Amino acid sequence: MKNKSGSNKGPFIKILFYYYNKEWVLSLTLLVLCLIIVLCSILLPILTYQLTVSITQKLSYKIGEQEDLDNLLYYWNLDIYILIYLSIADILIYCLVSYFYELVSYNLGRKIEIYLRNKSLEKLVNQDISYFSNKKTGEILTKVINDTQIVGDQAIQVPLQLGVSILEIIAASIMMIIFSWAIGLLALTIFIIAILAMFISFFVTRKKVYKVRNTITQINGDVTDRLNSIRLIKSSGTESYETNRFNKIHKKYYNESKKVNSNQALMLTIIWGSIFILNFSTILFSIYFYGFSENPYDGLDFFKYKFASFQLAESMLTWPLLQIMNALFGLINASVASERILNTINSKSLLKLNKKTIKLKEIDGDIKFINVNFAYPDKPNKCILKDFTFTFKKGKSYAIVGETGCGKSTIIKLILRYYDPTNGEIKINKYIDLKSINLSKYLGYIGYVEQEPQILYGDVYENIKYGNFKAAKYAIKKACKKAELHHLIMSWPDQYNTILGERGFMLSGGQKQRLIIARMFLKNPKILLLDEATSALDSIVEKEIQTKLEHLMKDRTTIVVAHRLTTIKNVDEIIVLGKDGKGILQKGNYSKLKKQKGPFKKIYEASLID
Repeated sequence: MKNKSGSNKGPFIKILFYYYNKEWVLSLTLLVLCLIIVLCSILLPILTYQLTVSITQKLSYKIGEQEDLDNLLYYWNLDIYILIYLSIADILIYCLVSYFYELVSYNLGRKIEIYLRNKSLEKLVNQDISYFSNKKTGEILTKVINDTQIVGDQAIQVPLQLGVSILEIIAASIMMIIFSWAIGLLALTIFIIAILAMFISFFVTRKKVYKVRNTITQINGDVTDRLNSIRLIKSSGTESYETNRFNKIHKKYYNESKKVNSNQALMLTIIWGSIFILNFSTILFSIYFYGFSENPYDGLDFFKYKFASFQLAESMLTWPLLQIMNALFGLINASVASERILNTINSKSLLKLNKKTIKLKEIDGDIKFINVNFAYPDKPNKCILKDFTFTFKKGKSYAIVGETGCGKSTIIKLILRYYDPTNGEIKINKYIDLKSINLSKYLGYIGYVEQEPQILYGDVYENIKYGNFKAAKYAIKKACKKAELHHLIMSWPDQYNTILGERGFMLSGGQKQRLIIARMFLKNPKILLLDEATSALDSIVEKEIQTKLEHLMKDRTTIVVAHRLTTIKNVDEIIVLGKDGKGILQKGNYSKLKKQKGPFKKIYEASLID
């Protein structure tokens, strides 16, 4: 859906062409139904004309007068009842086809919405982690949910409303000219002026709608952020502050919306005013043109046979006015939403994912950092790791310590491939470059426990088996027993079917960590990464969790990031990192380093966590 230049110019039109072509059967069906609807609309004024002539002829015959119909070349001379039945049939066909038209269009709209949403979600889940560092969850959700729904709705409404309206306008114009060229031209002149005024309002309104959409996106992001921090609000007693704050940030949205509403009101005024002027001027001009005509038979012919049909044909212009206005407003919203969606879909990941990758059958070897340099994308001038070279040997346990900002967690993130090194290489399995390995397959062998456990909204089964979806229930329970979580779960009314709430809202910090440890026992990873896994827990719970982690660490390549020295006493090797890219300052086991002069001894003597 991206053009060669990479531009998002005309994004809505681009989406229309792409998905109408993709769903060509439904698109063709809609086109056929649309043509039938227009034909039914055209047929009704013609049938009305035939009925008017037939009834007039019949009434004239009853009072002893016979009308001369030789000049009425397009009179069908059918029985009145046949004409009535044809009119009823026309209306029924119109209603039936309209039903199927709405049904098919709704289905096509939902397909387009789902395609776009899935495409956006696919892009988001494959983005590098830095993409989310400066974006609020609510802003992303607005684009993924609301914008795709708008485009899905308007992808059907806009082209078909405009298409049907244009066909009806052409048909109505032809019929009005046939019934009376002079009054028809007057009506079309008024109609064209109204359309031009609407289009001018449309281009003025578009920019204002874009501002409104951006404003509501920011508000959604802010509200989501605050709801995610509800514990902070409750613990701080700041409910009144937040309520007042919500009122303030919505003022901008209200002010921007007022500008759009004023334009919308203007467009509606143009429409209703044009309809009133159109109807009144037609009657007035008909009286003037035919009432004072030198040939009274022309006037009689028009008012007796054609006037009702002319007005019915003219009414076909008023409905397109409303349709075009709706289409224009839909086009404004869809254009803005499409641009935002395509910005998400076309955004480039900083990770260079190769199409042809190596699928590891197992991880059997060391993890080797070779001259790795790394700076975060949002701070490219600040080097976190500089010429970092180290080998994490298979089956050994390692701890990384050092000052805040020295790159401890960065090493974990590089192994997880949240980021790629700015320079240098990370190799695994007899020194295969991490960039050339199938990422999904590789991460299947990695276990990751962090400070803030990632709990999904769902039951215990769903959370424990995440990433290991084929796991049997007995295996899940066995993993929970190893993590000493089983008895707690069994004390809940719904046991393993208990919904844990958003982000594990109902669980304590220690219970969350036990759940993650159970997930790791079930996954049985080859490499275990622990990033400040116990730093948020009190000392008693920490000791309990640490025991489980040490059990989990056995016979695995383990890398631990920790501030608390008590959690790393038993690792095979500790490396001490220096800040500002100074690299490894010290390395050795716990007993050795606490006696050796250097930064580790200072940490030990200061008893920060020991």
